[in-house]
Amino acid sequence: MIEITVVGAGLAGLTAALRLAEAGYPVRVHERHPHPGGLARVFTVGGEPLEVFYHHLFTSDTAYVELAEELGLANAIQWLPSRMGIWTRGRLWDFGTPASLLRFRPLGPLDKVRFVLSTLLLQRARKPDPFEDVPASEWLQRHQGKRVWETVWGPLFHQKFADHADRVAMVWLWRKLYLRGRSRTRSGMGERLGYMEGSFARFTLELASRVESLGGTIRLGDPVRRIERDDDGFRVVTRGGEHRAGRVLCALPVPDYLEVAGHLLPPGELEKLRQLRATGALCTILEMDRSLTPYYWLNVADPEMPFGGLIEHTNYIPRERYGGTRILYISNYLLPEDPLMEASADSVLELYLPALQRINPDFDRNWITGLHHFRAHYAQPIVLPGYRKLIPDFRAPVPGLYLCSMAQIYPEDRGQNYAVEYGQRVARTMLEDLP
Repeated sequence: MIEITVVGAGLAGLTAALRLAEAGYPVRVHERHPHPGGLARVFTVGGEPLEVFYHHLFTSDTAYVELAEELGLANAIQWLPSRMGIWTRGRLWDFGTPASLLRFRPLGPLDKVRFVLSTLLLQRARKPDPFEDVPASEWLQRHQGKRVWETVWGPLFHQKFADHADRVAMVWLWRKLYLRGRSRTRSGMGERLGYMEGSFARFTLELASRVESLGGTIRLGDPVRRIERDDDGFRVVTRGGEHRAGRVLCALPVPDYLEVAGHLLPPGELEKLRQLRATGALCTILEMDRSLTPYYWLNVADPEMPFGGLIEHTNYIPRERYGGTRILYISNYLLPEDPLMEASADSVLELYLPALQRINPDFDRNWITGLHHFRAHYAQPIVLPGYRKLIPDFRAPVPGLYLCSMAQIYPEDRGQNYAVEYGQRVARTMLEDLP
């Protein structure tokens, strides 16, 4: 029987491993972290697990929900209302509903009409073609006006994509708005966001347990260092040793894939992969004894602010689950080479404190009872015009080698749902090739 190695125990890798193990193949999963889950891994606050990077589901995230049903966890997903705001022009505003848009004074009446009509156009467009080769900055200014771009979208794009903001393709935003519209329609109650009672780690751990129950092996804290190819298959070198494999699936970010397997790839493939860029993510989590804002999700559309989003988890999930602690995620996207990516948690907090005090003048450092800081150097693919031509196939140009990366998710954006969906897709591709 052909043995399969999966490199990476994030949701895509574990989902693919499950489908391959169900088909009867011996599967071995290697993960560099001591816990499975990738970007969905957790730590503990007040005795309750909490994601190191904020997560929620939309009602349109059917791949995740269907697998949760299969794992016996669908009833653990709670669909709850949330409140969204925006910081712009020096103050907080409600945002995200028709009523809040009417009260949003930074935009004039004509701006609001153009905003609504163009958003409806985007939510009803079903094909990506009109949006693939035009920068969002051009499309939005043409259809919504310069003031909307400068007040809402421009600062958010610059925070998310840094120097690439003006060149990001409109297809990236179109698909987010399209799916958001579907999510509100499917719920029948306006928008509801989904969160798993006990954290999304329950899903990850059950998925890993199901793989092991089918005979699969999961090696945590044992990263793959290098993959070699010969006439008999693959030699997989890990921190703990090496082993043979007939097939290898790299469920990794593109830079990690190049590090372990790039030497096997032809020059043309390497050139294409190296054009795929992404921003990294800094996520600073504050435990506090009181709330900073009334919002769950606050977009910070202000180029003078050092971060782009505040996600106050306990304005969505009751703080009693975390021993009464208020939990605030501070979201910041940066290019991987930005020096702030390697700064200490205390240094980053010092940079953020004046901005938090601008948002809430009553805020005081003494509110903070705990500080946590996490980074991911590959978190948000930068989708530029022509991106589709760069997307690598699941099948690498090396027999028996496969890739499943968030860079392949298109036209949707990365997230738990699409990690599950693409993990299942790559497994189907591998099974087509296997005897």
